[in-house]
Amino acid sequence: MINQSKFIKLIVVPVALTMLAVSHTVNASDTTFTCIEQPETKQPCPVELPKDTIQKLKIEAGFGWGIFNGSIYNGNDKYIITQLVVNMTPIHDDHHHMEMMGGMHHDMPHETRTRHINMNLKPLTKGAISMALDDDVVHVHDFKWEVLKAFGHKVQ
Repeated sequence: MINQSKFIKLIVVPVALTMLAVSHTVNASDTTFTCIEQPETKQPCPVELPKDTIQKLKIEAGFGWGIFNGSIYNGNDKYIITQLVVNMTPIHDDHHHMEMMGGMHHDMPHETRTRHINMNLKPLTKGAISMALDDDVVHVHDFKWEVLKAFGHKVQ
């Protein structure tokens, strides 16, 4: 039987040191997060990809039922896409919303929001894209949206 002190020395300390050795900080947008490389998959931590990577994405998506969803094609041959940073601005049809909201249009959100959408999209492949909307905008029927940044890594 291993006592608690030996367990900590034999298991917990080496695991903690290993995690410390393979983790580093990556900046995404204005948010800082820690990336821990997965030794079993050997996947590198994501980095911001060149702007022309965004131009090679083909996204057919829309809004409805409280979600943003559709399909995405990664048209580049060098990068795996792991995250998109998207700006979304609500579009309000004043007449429709005035009737539906009983004249409460001024209470509806109008500000642009930045969202992160995680994925694992290999080069030259098509996948699904989906993101739940915030509760205060689920009733908004349309948004002006654009991809600001793409994160990922080169194919190894």
